Amino acid sequence: MKISHLLLKISLMAMIAVSLVLSWLIWTNNARFQRNTTDVTTPKTQTETKNVEEVYLPTQIITSNANGEQYIVYNNRENLIDAMHKQISKWQLSDLHKMTINSKKYLTTVNQSSALSLVYPRNITYSIFAKTFKQKVANADRQRLFNRIIIPTKHSSVAYFLDDQHKTGFSVKVKKENLAALRARLNDATMRLPVTEKLFNNQPQLYYTSAVQVTQYSYLVSKQNPTDFVTSLLSGSDPSALETKEQGHITTYNDGTYKSLQVDHQNATIEFEDYSSDVSAATPTAILNGGYKTLAKIGNTPGNMRYFDYEHKTRTVIYRSYVEGLPVFNQTDFGAVKVQLLSTGVKLNFSVYTLQVPLPADSTATPLPTTQTALDNLAAVGYDMHDISSFKLGYHWSVNSSSASVIDLTPTYYFKYNGKWQSYEQLLNTTPSTDEGSAS
Repeated sequence: MKISHLLLKISLMAMIAVSLVLSWLIWTNNARFQRNTTDVTTPKTQTETKNVEEVYLPTQIITSNANGEQYIVYNNRENLIDAMHKQISKWQLSDLHKMTINSKKYLTTVNQSSALSLVYPRNITYSIFAKTFKQKVANADRQRLFNRIIIPTKHSSVAYFLDDQHKTGFSVKVKKENLAALRARLNDATMRLPVTEKLFNNQPQLYYTSAVQVTQYSYLVSKQNPTDFVTSLLSGSDPSALETKEQGHITTYNDGTYKSLQVDHQNATIEFEDYSSDVSAATPTAILNGGYKTLAKIGNTPGNMRYFDYEHKTRTVIYRSYVEGLPVFNQTDFGAVKVQLLSTGVKLNFSVYTLQVPLPADSTATPLPTTQTALDNLAAVGYDMHDISSFKLGYHWSVNSSSASVIDLTPTYYFKYNGKWQSYEQLLNTTPSTDEGSAS
């Protein structure tokens, strides 16, 4: 009896210890872009207002010192993007003026010393920026495009909004700025990687100039029941009352009108089509707003979801999950969420999995070569550099070998080769002439 009693005490103490450790992990890691679970009960209007600001925030912060040395920075104790957003939202921006820039001068402007750059992965409009950063915007300026904001960090009353794709830009006057607060945040950065920006196929690209080593993560993921989306996207319909078709690992639900939802059980993805109304948009601002409104239909949109790309030919807006300022690839074949706006309706593709709680990684990520070395290695095995339109440092999503509920995020380079994003390792292990690639 005494032994049994002792074993019972030891078991209880072990369970309490495990509970405390798990609680500590959740509380200390909760800041990595994940919303508190109580957000689920927030009224819809408040949730959407918060999310639209999060979705259309910049994704990279680049700083340069007085010598012109550039660094991409991040803070794993605090979301620096959010901190910059809160600070700049207090500023007063006005008097937009078009800048005259040629290609050479453009790169000089991008690489200027003593500056802070907030970079988007793709162009947004000044109207979307104004909504996100609580600024006033004149009707004539609503459709101005840009993908980076440059703020001189010493003493300046001007900021520059630049469009890498077209190498154009405009300047704005700045009042009520607090540069000291920005500098203080930047000084607290826990990650500082040396970089430079150079033209690659006539487009500015970020080059990491030394071996890259960033944190590898594992995440607990949640999988939402596909029938929940059937109910929410098909006008609250009861799944059992819908026309249902089973074909292999695909289940298709149809409400008998102009809406259908397809569940791919093998790949854990949803494809929703709604042809009940014309949702086509004529302006860039309308397209981005339309993309977000469609994204919001999913419901509990993850707090780490960011705008990633817009494909003009197919009128498709793509959003991805971001961790530590880096995009997550391979979550689905096309990205995290794809919204296609058509004159006849809208298509929405997304995964039923979302990242939840970060866990300590089992191993340290292997350092990556410099960007130039990676490009040289691809060229050496036969890749034509003209077929690569862009490249980024990102995280590769893969299922943990020991648990299907855990996702490993491994840092690597991703290259947009022949219009499709592929990892550095995938390209190196594939023959260029026969590689068809896979969007990710």
